[in-house]
Amino acid sequence: MVYISTPDFSATCGWVGCTFGPWASGGIFDQPVPLEVSRFRLEAGAHVDRIRLGGTEAMIYVIAGSGTALAPPGDGERSALGPESVLWLSACDELTTDAGADGLDLMVARSTGPVPEGGFRPLRKVFVADELPHLVSTRDTRDRLDLVTENVPVGARAIRADRIVYHPGDTAAAHYHTDCHHVFCVLSGSGLLHTDEGPERLEAGMSVLVGPGEVHWFENDTGENFSFVEFWAPPPTQTIWTVTGDRCTWAPAG
Repeated sequence: MVYISTPDFSATCGWVGCTFGPWASGGIFDQPVPLEVSRFRLEAGAHVDRIRLGGTEAMIYVIAGSGTALAPPGDGERSALGPESVLWLSACDELTTDAGADGLDLMVARSTGPVPEGGFRPLRKVFVADELPHLVSTRDTRDRLDLVTENVPVGARAIRADRIVYHPGDTAAAHYHTDCHHVFCVLSGSGLLHTDEGPERLEAGMSVLVGPGEVHWFENDTGENFSFVEFWAPPPTQTIWTVTGDRCTWAPAG
């Protein structure tokens, strides 16, 4: 089964100049999924204290804007955040953040699944967009930025994520994953999700859960870019391409 949600990001909770809401979780989909994704939108100069991370693996992705973040315990040094930067936090309980003059739109994702053997190694590391692997599709014109993959040196064990842009006319190859939950949070534009259940129209702000073994692929049938962040939880060990000779491959950009 495929589960689609249109979350509400308009909640307030004592933080002046901030609205937030859950983007993807077991509660959103009413199905078990070892991942929780939330969105925080801060006005210019706004301060948000103690965003709960739970001491597992967490990824903070800047959708837009700029600011700073502090994740105690530590040396008290704040991490600078800019557009498409990633802050990786493992074994950290909470996050405090402040928006810059252009505001701050944050995606906060954390693992909620079983703790891997040996637990999580404490790590705090920020990557600006230019430090992250930037790839282009060899099949069409899609653009990919790796946020948490084997190519991003944080030793992630419970989460994998990247940001994908589908340009007009782009379409992926049909495939499925044997052993993971695949979660998509739509950033902008509109596109089609194809599954055995038929096509579904996705719009900015929506989220999707595709379960293990569910064949799926995306298509941008519009004249504007269609982009989303996709998560695998846990990272897949096997992807099956269902049409002989048709698969997605990637090459370094530039």
